[in-house]
Amino acid sequence: MISDPIDAELSKSVRTREPREKALRLRQAISRGTAMDPRIQYCVTQIEHKILHESTEHNTHDALIQDLASQIGLTRFHLARLFQKYLQLSPRDYIHRSLMGRCALVIAHTSQPIFSIAIDTGFSSQQAFTRAFTHYWGISPHKFRDAHCRYAAQYARRLGEGARTRPSIAPVIEHLGQVSFWAVRYEGMSFERHACWNDFARLCDPLAPEIRKGPYFGLTYDTPMFVPATLMRYYCGIRASGNPGQRPDGAFEIALPEGRVASVQGDFLMGEIPGIYDELLNSWLPTSGYTLSAACFVEQFYELPRHWDEHRTPMKLSCWIQRLH
Repeated sequence: MISDPIDAELSKSVRTREPREKALRLRQAISRGTAMDPRIQYCVTQIEHKILHESTEHNTHDALIQDLASQIGLTRFHLARLFQKYLQLSPRDYIHRSLMGRCALVIAHTSQPIFSIAIDTGFSSQQAFTRAFTHYWGISPHKFRDAHCRYAAQYARRLGEGARTRPSIAPVIEHLGQVSFWAVRYEGMSFERHACWNDFARLCDPLAPEIRKGPYFGLTYDTPMFVPATLMRYYCGIRASGNPGQRPDGAFEIALPEGRVASVQGDFLMGEIPGIYDELLNSWLPTSGYTLSAACFVEQFYELPRHWDEHRTPMKLSCWIQRLH
């Protein structure tokens, strides 16, 4: 959810969306993805990673659904039945939800024309995209962008007036090499991210010592600006070795592509992360000469962040960026 909703129109759009997310709340506490059928867990992981991070060639709903069904050896009909059983959504609806999340980030944090966003995300026209976006968010793409601009301006003004404590960050532009890690997907309360890591730690305890050395990675597609407080999608992971038999129980391999990132490094508590995201996206990014190039964020930990809510943990938070055209 908007961490400090100072723009009523943008705040209203998020509140409008929240009831539509209830079908995806598996429970009101942290829920490990392995509670699902592993085939559905694999599909959910692939949808979120491909739609929100990889190239736009994956954004044709029918093609992606058929590809996923083939990979797990099911017909589209049986895949749809499993999605309905575990998520109360069709594969198409789940893909659409992921697309709308990506579109919101792109609209808010880039200057990419709405028409271009519509084409990139597989819509036949700007009008079709506008209808879909407005239905999902309760606000048109243009109004969403305008509302976010007002939010960012008011955020900066209130910081200048000393209305709130400003996180001290100094983003560094650097190159991130390709990284593969074994990740487990979690969904639950956004303020209980530390519980994800405490659970993941139990999965890592049986691993060989050379694997447990890390590093560890957190991957999220939800930021404080857009995610309802009661919903979070988060991946906890550990660097993959060359032996798939060494991966944690229920984990899937995720490959992060190389590219330019803006990174913030320090010793942080879990509760400080929303403020760092806010500062990075709404204060630093608008004046940096860069724009987001991917709709996800990665956190790198040099040690497993046990009890992150109580102990400061050395880490690096990064988002993929590109220069403004």
